[in-house]
Amino acid sequence: MAEDARSAIRAARRSDLHRLADLRMRCLGEAAHAEARLRLQPDARARTEQALPVWMGHDDRVLIVAEGQAPAAEEGEEAPAAPLVGYAMGLLNVAPPVLQSQHVGEILEVYLEPEARGRGLGEALVNVLTTALKGRGAQVLRAAVPVANEAARAQLARAGYLPLQRILERSLDAG
Repeated sequence: MAEDARSAIRAARRSDLHRLADLRMRCLGEAAHAEARLRLQPDARARTEQALPVWMGHDDRVLIVAEGQAPAAEEGEEAPAAPLVGYAMGLLNVAPPVLQSQHVGEILEVYLEPEARGRGLGEALVNVLTTALKGRGAQVLRAAVPVANEAARAQLARAGYLPLQRILERSLDAG
């Protein structure tokens, strides 16, 4: 099934911007629903639309999308665009030349619409992102996953990811 999913995965294009922003807002909203500390700012949509173009066309950044099945076109009409059902974002962090550390590829976000889950598409997104980051020089990959996202943690564990560190957080407003 992941084979079919890969054929629908491609680099994000500027023409995807509004649909991708919609998808990312659903992703971030879902995360905020699961964990209140991840709630969105009122201007999150505008910030997302400003930030996404920065992810396109840069050697150290990868932004890929997964397309669903395009609806059939009516006779004599142009075929509608396939819906975006998922995306993944990754970043290459190059080690400073004075350190012997490795270039680290970071998987920052992977999101699928609920109806696209459970079909191997998430694994396919991670695989394509991994290949892209490795092609840019990553020697090791890291992924930060919210504690509440057990499915993502399990998927990454099956792919060979091991816990490296725990990040603890404390609100300074709580006193």
